[in-house]
Amino acid sequence: MKTTKLVLFFILIISLGSCKKDEKGVKDNYKTVNKNSSVSPECLAPSNWFTIVNNTRQTPPPNEGPTSVFANNATVTNCDFHQWSWQKFLWLTNEVNGQPFFMTNLIQVNAAGQKLDPSNGIVLTDTAQASSKVDILQTPNYPSGVPKQTTVYYSIFMDKLLYDTMIKYGPIAKSDPSKVKDITFPVGALELKTSWIDASALKDSSTYFVTQGVINGVKTKVALLGMHVVGIVENHPEFVWATFEHENLAPDYDWTKATPTTDAPVTSTVDYPFFNKNSTATVQNITSKNGIYTDVFSVYKYGVPVEKAMKGSFNVQLYMDTSQNGSENFNNIRTINQSVKKQLTGIWNNYFYNGSLWINTEGYKDTPAQAALLDSLSYNLSNSSPGDLTRGSTAAYNITMETYVQVGFGKPSSIHANTVSNLVNCFSCHNTSDDNNNSPLFISHVFTGYVQSLEGLNRAQIKDEHVKEIVKQFNMRLKLKQSKSKQ
Repeated sequence: MKTTKLVLFFILIISLGSCKKDEKGVKDNYKTVNKNSSVSPECLAPSNWFTIVNNTRQTPPPNEGPTSVFANNATVTNCDFHQWSWQKFLWLTNEVNGQPFFMTNLIQVNAAGQKLDPSNGIVLTDTAQASSKVDILQTPNYPSGVPKQTTVYYSIFMDKLLYDTMIKYGPIAKSDPSKVKDITFPVGALELKTSWIDASALKDSSTYFVTQGVINGVKTKVALLGMHVVGIVENHPEFVWATFEHENLAPDYDWTKATPTTDAPVTSTVDYPFFNKNSTATVQNITSKNGIYTDVFSVYKYGVPVEKAMKGSFNVQLYMDTSQNGSENFNNIRTINQSVKKQLTGIWNNYFYNGSLWINTEGYKDTPAQAALLDSLSYNLSNSSPGDLTRGSTAAYNITMETYVQVGFGKPSSIHANTVSNLVNCFSCHNTSDDNNNSPLFISHVFTGYVQSLEGLNRAQIKDEHVKEIVKQFNMRLKLKQSKSKQ
């Protein structure tokens, strides 16, 4: 397989690297130095993000409009997107009246776009991941029963700009989807998906943001596990898809022990919230619709895909050849995480940035042209082969939200055999195609859920339709790839 980035693992480096801790305290099983590329400038977090006023952090909102770095899509850099991602997260977690900004200033909605009442706490009822109704994540069932086994719950927030756009165009999309074909969400529109757990199910919740929640009608203290930060910036109507998670939720896959023809079984000497140290996990533990709900692990650090190959007599590790320079993306995420870690204080310093995804819109000079591009890509928006337009973390995921599709949809038989054609990222599910109609508005599942609610579907039916659409799109991509391979 062709590759653009190559890293040799010498025995000494492997032995040291396999136990070395990275900037967030997470075991790093494939952080290396790429000797075949020049060192790029570090991607850093500016000090003004961490200004303290009256004992609270006052991170300013990122500039996203016509005077921002995104206004020139020929000069905007990979680092610019990572800086937007971190700054947006920090701004959203600024304290306002004792609560983070996203809880006091955004609107909580359900998957049908209906407002929820969070006056008694975060409303939590949804447990299924996007990939399937039966893809549910749980903590281990310890023989002692302590801590108790429990399930991860999800909530959705959006700002008024996105909500008002949804309300405006939802009825139009219901009556005639062709009339929203070129409509996009405006710059500044923002959507969050967050994952939570009953705080009492954690052995130690002191490093988590804990707040009041209402799980299926019962008031419960809940801990934040992860957050997708999804926002529109100038020249990017596809949204920038950034993801954050609490450190050390699950072990990393040990690439130093894998080979080009064998997987490395996953074990651990310590317990994680989602991995029992007495367990051994394989690809089956992260396979969709497999009935395994715990003992999961992270495959691609920062959503940057890698692979193993033989070079002469050496077992080497490669950045997978994709539409994004893997070395550049990995190092920018690593250095900005380190930069934030050095300057951030308080509870949010226990969360790390696991990458983001966007589309290269260089050459598409305005919103109509960009909307047409997204519509033309349709369900192929996620394609990440060399020459395609996805940028950033081409295998972007959050361990608590995309647990079971890290190495593709369907039933992957191994990790080592995964290729660029099987990569799954945010655009694999979130794209412009919806029931044979295309619009950038359909990239938001909340928008499509709202339209379906106007059509009379209930929440269970809306979930069914989302899963059916994902399966249909996956099958269409698979057929297209098979037809190309026969040519």
